[in-house]
Amino acid sequence: MPVGRQRDWIPVTTLAVPTVWMATASGIVSLDLVAVELAVNGRRKGWTLTPYEAAYAADLLLQRGVDYSVIALRVGASGTTLRKWFPTDDTPLSDALTRIRTRSEAAEAGAATNPRRAKCGTYRGNQRHRKRGEPQCEPCLEARRAAERHYRQHGTYVGAPEVAA
Repeated sequence: MPVGRQRDWIPVTTLAVPTVWMATASGIVSLDLVAVELAVNGRRKGWTLTPYEAAYAADLLLQRGVDYSVIALRVGASGTTLRKWFPTDDTPLSDALTRIRTRSEAAEAGAATNPRRAKCGTYRGNQRHRKRGEPQCEPCLEARRAAERHYRQHGTYVGAPEVAA
């Protein structure tokens, strides 16, 4: 008979299969089932799961009727993110996996709609071109020249004039 913490332990893997490869819409992903098992059982401290591992762990916990707030705490995802992945408690894992976006995908989507993005014709726009290794457009070059003149006069780039793009 299991004792102590083992009594409530949710087994996910055996030592023979600690890693699983899973096909998703975005390609093949690797799931570390040891990490998933530790997270599902509340032993995740100081490390994070990948979004796919978090969704897999959340699905296991949803099947056992665990509350969303407990799942969010154990897998390290917000309740809002979990509701996006699993709109209902009986949403299949395959549907949830299609809703997952990696951090780089989310950053790309956010950059496309971010109003604070550096605009061409400003010093920051010129910096963006240089950072991305792109050729600098004429408005950005002119803005950089104006910012450099302003810096030589005032000792700061703050308040440098912008050039209309």
